[in-house]
Amino acid sequence: MKASILSIFKRTPKENPGAIRKRSYSSIALEILMGILAIIFLSPTILIFINSFKSDAQITLNPLALPDSINFANYINAWHETNFPVVFTNTLIITSLSMVGIIIVSAMAAYILARTPSRISWIFYLIFTFSLVVPFQTFMIPLVKTAKDFNLQNVLGIIPIYIGLGCPMAVFMYHGFIKSVPIEIDESAAIDGSSQLRTFFHLVFPLLTPVTATIAILDALWIWNDFLLPLIILPKQATLQLAQFGFFSLYRRQYSLAMASLVLSAAPIVIFYLALQKYIVKGVAAGAVKG
Repeated sequence: MKASILSIFKRTPKENPGAIRKRSYSSIALEILMGILAIIFLSPTILIFINSFKSDAQITLNPLALPDSINFANYINAWHETNFPVVFTNTLIITSLSMVGIIIVSAMAAYILARTPSRISWIFYLIFTFSLVVPFQTFMIPLVKTAKDFNLQNVLGIIPIYIGLGCPMAVFMYHGFIKSVPIEIDESAAIDGSSQLRTFFHLVFPLLTPVTATIAILDALWIWNDFLLPLIILPKQATLQLAQFGFFSLYRRQYSLAMASLVLSAAPIVIFYLALQKYIVKGVAAGAVKG
C-alpha cells in the first residue's frame, strides 16, 4: 500500500505536465495547420459547387458570394446541352474497360518478369520503366496518325491506346509487389499439376488486391479526367471532358452551365475514389518498396 501511494507522487518523464502541455499545444497547432491546408485545397471545389447555382451575371459580378437561392436550372440545362447520358456512358465505357485492360495485361506481364529472373526479363522491365519518363507530347503526332491508320478514332478504339499508355506504371508497381509473394506458392501449385496461368489467377492475383486497388484508382482518375488524348483522337463532345469544353468558345462563356457540368461529371469518380482511398498509400508503398 505504501509503495502504491509513493508511486503516485513519482512522475516519469512521460507524465511530466509540461511535456504533456507542450505536446497538446503541438497537436493543436498541427490540427489548425492541417485545417487551413484542407480549406486551401478544397476551396476550388467549394467555389465550383457554389457557383453552379448562380447565373453567369452573378458569377461575373462576385464569384465568391453565396447564391441568392438554390436553383437547379443550371444542372438541368447542362444535362441536356452536354447530352449527359451519352457522354457519361462513353466515358464510363472508356474508363472501366481501359482500367480492366491495364490491370490484367500489366499484372500478367509483371508476373512473368518477376518470376523469370533472366537478362531478357530485365531488359523488358527496363523498357517498361524507361517509358515512364518519355513525355506524351513527343509521340503525340505519330500516335494520332497511327490511330487514324488503324481506325481507332472512336470510343472503343481509344481503349487500347489507354492500355498501352497505362501499362508501364502498373507493371512497375506490380513487379515490386509480386517479388514479395513467396515463390513457394508457385512451386506447390506446380507440384499439384496447376498450370502457370491458373496459378496466377487463382493464387497470386488475389494476393495483389492492395496494389490492384491502387492502380484502379490512379488509372480511373487519370482516364476519367483526361482531356488531351480524347481531344486529339475522338470526335467532338464524345466524353464528359470534351462536352464541358463546348461551353467555351470565341463568342460563348457559359460559366454557370460549366460549373454544373463539372459537378455532375466529378461526382461519380469522387465516390469511386472515396470508396477505395485507403488502398492508395498501402499499395503504392508496397509496390515501390517490397522486393
